[in-house]
Amino acid sequence: MAVTYRQGLSILELIVYIPTLVMSLVVAWRHGFNRRAGWYFYILFSLARLVGNGCYLGTINDPDNENLYIAYGVCNSVGLAPLTLGVLAALSRVNDSIQRNAGSGYWSAIFRIAGLPSFIGMILSIVGMTTSSSLEAGLTSKLTKAGMILYLVGWAIVVAVTFLIWAQYRSIEKGEHRLVLAATFSMPFLTVRLVYSALAIFKHTATFNMFTGNTTVFLVMDILEEIVIVYVMVLTGLTLDIRAQPIPDQPKESFGAADIELESAQGQRLQNGNYAPPSTQYEKYPYKGGPIQRLITWIIHEINERRAR
Repeated sequence: MAVTYRQGLSILELIVYIPTLVMSLVVAWRHGFNRRAGWYFYILFSLARLVGNGCYLGTINDPDNENLYIAYGVCNSVGLAPLTLGVLAALSRVNDSIQRNAGSGYWSAIFRIAGLPSFIGMILSIVGMTTSSSLEAGLTSKLTKAGMILYLVGWAIVVAVTFLIWAQYRSIEKGEHRLVLAATFSMPFLTVRLVYSALAIFKHTATFNMFTGNTTVFLVMDILEEIVIVYVMVLTGLTLDIRAQPIPDQPKESFGAADIELESAQGQRLQNGNYAPPSTQYEKYPYKGGPIQRLITWIIHEINERRAR
């Protein structure tokens, strides 16, 4: 059976996202796999695109298998969340840079709260696509529409956060400006990508449909936007230096006797000429959960110990 135009796009995405998966793993290894670092969102996105397009190509030999189309649709809709959260995590890193350099960073919890709409939207989209009676019903279900609305809310929050970061552009550390530039450059492409999904879900036209719509429109408004965002962000991540994260949201309060004694001891060592700056402190995660979670925790500890050496 001949490969169609749309199936050819799936082959293109497989070629494109295998390198991004490798690069995302490298960036996450250098900067950390935790959610605050945010690079693992691009790992999840690359995996979603590889799995989804693999399922779509599976329809070449089994065109009547609706489960393959559903898996493709779920992976396609899920991709919006990692893109949005990845850009938001990059802005969070820039905010850490502002806090280290000028002490005027925004409350770090803002970035965690800002990611909730996109995360919840992803869950609703998955449920809406997988519990409907057909593909078209999944695209137009109430849960899928609610998920799309939350995606748009999450996008609006990220735009607002971007403006907040730009307001303190001069306070960003040297070498971190490129990250806010990459995030800002990606925002128009993310906007177009969201517009395509919104039109596909709310308008129900023959042009905007990931399965039966205009393939060229799908390429220009969906696939190319995602490729640009992922490559811009991941390649920027490869150029960044490893930075110690500041301890967030711990304002200085009144000093106790122990604090005074510690400062006195440090002052004495400074006078004697043998003062050494304190080593970078990393958060120590407790070992809990099943064997897989314990293994991941151990890997994070090993990465942090290597950085501290």
